[in-house]
Amino acid sequence: MDWASVVLGAFIGVAGVFGLTSLALYPLMRRSFLLWNFGRTLGFGLIAFTALPMGSTNWIYQILGDIGVALSAACAGPFLASYLEPDLGLGGLRRRLRWSALLGIAAAVTTLFAAVLPSLAAVHDLLLLLTIVAIVAALAVAIRRGSRAACYQAFAWAPLIVVGIAELGYELATGREYWLWPLAVLVAVIVDFIVTALGLIDGFMVIKRERDTAIADVREATRASTLDPLTGIANRRGLAQRFADAAVGRPSGIAVIDCDHFKRINDNFGHGVGDEALVAVAQALEGEYLFIGRLGGEEFVALVYAENWQALAEQARQRIDLGVRMRAPHLGFRVTASAGLAEVHDNDTLESAIKRADRALYAAKDAGRDRSLLLTEAEPGEARLAQVL
Repeated sequence: MDWASVVLGAFIGVAGVFGLTSLALYPLMRRSFLLWNFGRTLGFGLIAFTALPMGSTNWIYQILGDIGVALSAACAGPFLASYLEPDLGLGGLRRRLRWSALLGIAAAVTTLFAAVLPSLAAVHDLLLLLTIVAIVAALAVAIRRGSRAACYQAFAWAPLIVVGIAELGYELATGREYWLWPLAVLVAVIVDFIVTALGLIDGFMVIKRERDTAIADVREATRASTLDPLTGIANRRGLAQRFADAAVGRPSGIAVIDCDHFKRINDNFGHGVGDEALVAVAQALEGEYLFIGRLGGEEFVALVYAENWQALAEQARQRIDLGVRMRAPHLGFRVTASAGLAEVHDNDTLESAIKRADRALYAAKDAGRDRSLLLTEAEPGEARLAQVL
């Protein structure tokens, strides 16, 4: 069995999956480190293709292998620059990492001419060594800044860095390549694939958690913008959203409810007790088929979703006195409310429905308060009021 071919095939298969996955994710994430990671993988594939079978003395294979090493090193700096977390404040370091790609590219160029000018082989090794030093220094700085991504890459690249430095030192000292170099670099690259993949997965999970948190914050902010901060029920915006919600449907009727003589609570007991009474009113109005909101002050709105909407609105109004007495028994007097009711038509907006219910509310106040009056419009332009019992 040709084990070299088996190892090469398996390695290229793993590298292909790793590289193509990065390439496929780029349109979804638009993060440049995915493209640089694909470039690194191409370099590793070229190394593996030329390194096996081991012991090959074909000079073309050796040149291609050196070019693969140089190109993968050239991609490592920009990869790390775009992969490190954006909130670390590493602007200068990122720029140096991007410029380090030129060292790797220069190393690849010198390899092409090393056969004609052997002294360039040492220049190739020196350029690679400088690239490695730049990356190691950047990793150290990023780790000190608390970079989680840099920690993963330090583990991922440690075997490659050790093997690279050892091989470069051996070549500079002896002028030839160590015979176990191909196997050592393949093992180191496999470790790189595994740990880098784990780091990418971890990074994606962090991004997902941050995105989910941001979405939750936006939803919470949106929800908060539709609620009255004192009572916790809907404000005018929340009422408008509910009124227009097609999934719920349109309410059958609307009630505008205003507490009678509420000013005397604030005057006699202070605004703290007044706020407590308003919370009690909001809680008392809650009921089945009702959506309650506060317009401001002591004025509330009930959207009623039932055929017997008039009766439900009146029952809610009558619950106010008991609800306030249970929450603020020290008031010593009844807290009643007046309500104006209006049927909701197909062409109504929330504002138009409230406007008609307000007319009935003013009439209820004029009629002596502590009652509900219904506004009916039998004919266009003809409005009638009816007592709701």
